[in-house]
Amino acid sequence: MRYIDLHGVLSEWEYDAELISARKVVGGDGRIKIQMRVELGLLQMEAEGRPDGVRPHEHASLCAYVKQRRKQFARRRGGKRRKFQLTPEMCADLCDEASLYYRRYVALFVLEDFEGVIRDTSHNLQILDLLQYHAREVGDRDRLEQFRPYVLMMNARARAYQAIGENDVSSAVAHTNRGLSHIQAYLEETGRPEVFDTCEEVRVLLTLRDELAQQLPEDSLMVTRKALREAIEQDRFEEAAELHERLREINQKRTPL
Repeated sequence: MRYIDLHGVLSEWEYDAELISARKVVGGDGRIKIQMRVELGLLQMEAEGRPDGVRPHEHASLCAYVKQRRKQFARRRGGKRRKFQLTPEMCADLCDEASLYYRRYVALFVLEDFEGVIRDTSHNLQILDLLQYHAREVGDRDRLEQFRPYVLMMNARARAYQAIGENDVSSAVAHTNRGLSHIQAYLEETGRPEVFDTCEEVRVLLTLRDELAQQLPEDSLMVTRKALREAIEQDRFEEAAELHERLREINQKRTPL
């Protein structure tokens, strides 16, 4: 086997510790690859499927395989899947997979591939849920839970920026509000509602929402009312509260002094 010296590649792509450097390239197999410049070299990931190109148990991902196993378990138990359990080894493998998807969605965010970010953050949220509900050991259930607000934040940002790209600022605001609601619900469920006011992920989404609010057209009153009705009909109460506050602000601006 002939090994390749990467010095030439690395010298023309300088590492910057303050930036996340990523790019898309066409691989030898004709498929798009994602590359990230890291301190001691570079990472290369598949743009589709599992980032490392592996197909665990002939499935697109380990997460997909575990969900299939859970479905089969529930079928044998008459639809009940609550007693389905994940071994510590399987939990460790799921955590490793989540790390792979994290690296890719961070790179995709820099590359403004927001559809890919939504896909990969949704994947990791599924892994967090699998660990939370089915890990046999208590320690494995909370192994990645500290990162849930961050994943929720990145998912909301990607959806918002995707909407901005489609010139739909009202939808971008709604996605931001939904992300805030999900983080708030998570903190309340884990008994830490007071953390909301100091949470960095919340600060990022609030800043984004403020920036978006300045771009809303004057006739956004009708759009916000529609979004509020939909939120109430779908029992998204935290989002409904945010939209209700937004309506109040719009009405105040429209009221003559």
